[in-house]
Amino acid sequence: MSQILVLAGGSVKGAFQAGVIKSLFEKGYQPDAIYGVSAGSLNAAYLVNQFGQQANAGLPISFPQAAQDLWDLWEHRITHPECLSKPFNIFQLGWTALTKKFKGLVDTSPLRDLLSDVLQDRNLHASPVGLKVGAVNIMEGAMHYVDPSFENFQDYLLASSAVPILMPVVKIEGEKRKSYLDGGLRDVAPLQKAIQDGATEVVVIACHTEMIEGGDFDSGDLLALVDRVMDIAVNEILNADLKMSRSEVKLTIIRPLQPLSIDIQRFTKMDIRRMLETGYAQGMSE
Repeated sequence: MSQILVLAGGSVKGAFQAGVIKSLFEKGYQPDAIYGVSAGSLNAAYLVNQFGQQANAGLPISFPQAAQDLWDLWEHRITHPECLSKPFNIFQLGWTALTKKFKGLVDTSPLRDLLSDVLQDRNLHASPVGLKVGAVNIMEGAMHYVDPSFENFQDYLLASSAVPILMPVVKIEGEKRKSYLDGGLRDVAPLQKAIQDGATEVVVIACHTEMIEGGDFDSGDLLALVDRVMDIAVNEILNADLKMSRSEVKLTIIRPLQPLSIDIQRFTKMDIRRMLETGYAQGMSE
């Protein structure tokens, strides 16, 4: 595997990533594998699913078509926050906290339903393009990477994007020792994993600028505060990983020129469209 596309985390800023991917694939870029974490894992899995769907239908593999499909997923299926999660009410939050059954600030069953609807194991297994996604086992603190051959792959995929505190811990097969959360806790961009797996050329698409600047948010809003803290932590880890890997592989980094501003609690279809178009323009300029 010489060329690997690495997709970093970024919550709903993943729409920016989808825009960049569309431009790259239209320009002829064809990775051998796609590695993702958090929102990047969702984008990676969907692309690989589309490649597998093409293969199962006996069609030639079309990278631009898969990228257009990903664009359409964001534009038509992720149009408002309730497409991904539903906030728990105050009573539910208080009760789960008091009884030590805390399950996050939001219910992610809409995201689970979306993944079940758009991903099929037969497509993931048939894809000629490889896939790996990462999640953190919070019982042991280790980063685990899995591919579609793993049982319960979609559970790992859901765990990869489970933002700590905001979203519930994902227990694979209901086992406490297999409790997982967002891979961004350890690897915001699975760049080192790609290098370990033999990549000679890596393209990284990040959703964060080098520095987090400006932006207004309400620190009294718990959901907004969690999102902001994760952005800061993600940015620090990402910058360190990118700096460390520059000398190890032929590396192309694509990231926003300006901080991406989107409210995870109130975004609209127009906000997603703006992210897609910003990413597309950024990709075309590279």
